[in-house]
Amino acid sequence: MSAKYSPQNHTLDYKRNQRQEMLVAPPLDLSFKKATTMDELMEKRAQVIRTGKAPVRTIKDRYVTSTLWLSNNLLSSMEGLGRLVARVLDDPASLSWLDLSFNEINEIGKDMETFINLKILYLHGNKIANIADVLKLSKLQNLRSLTLHGNPIEDVPCYRGYIVHLLPQLLVLDFSPVIATEKKKALPVGFFKTIQSGIRI
Repeated sequence: MSAKYSPQNHTLDYKRNQRQEMLVAPPLDLSFKKATTMDELMEKRAQVIRTGKAPVRTIKDRYVTSTLWLSNNLLSSMEGLGRLVARVLDDPASLSWLDLSFNEINEIGKDMETFINLKILYLHGNKIANIADVLKLSKLQNLRSLTLHGNPIEDVPCYRGYIVHLLPQLLVLDFSPVIATEKKKALPVGFFKTIQSGIRI
């Protein structure tokens, strides 16, 4: 008999997954670099203050890790993200945890669709205003945790309901478990009209 579901167990599973990602290899931490573009980050050295140690570096000057932290910079765009990932990671296709929180990003870039193994994506504390932008993440079938709080789209009525319906693969949204009853709820009123018009706040 399977264990009874509870939000607490769900959250614990999520945290355990986070730890597992870090156990595979330490994150490549390029946070707090004051970078305004992805290209600038290519020239920055990894920091180890938060992680304890840097991931292994190859002879081609790439890092063996599936976790990339780019938070707390001055990035206004995701342009060049694909180039950055290809430049700094030994196996770009393995990227599974990307932290872009606390930047100035106003749009989810098309590059995001290429990271098909992404499980965790942090975008909180940015300036994303178009709810339809979230559709760009629909191809990421392995995505399990997403943060978008602290963006203007959080002010869209029924914001959480929209995201849950747009991305049914999510288990955690804004650090809060997505429960079964949320997925079974009727679509928010005006759902398709809102998405098609790309409502901005």
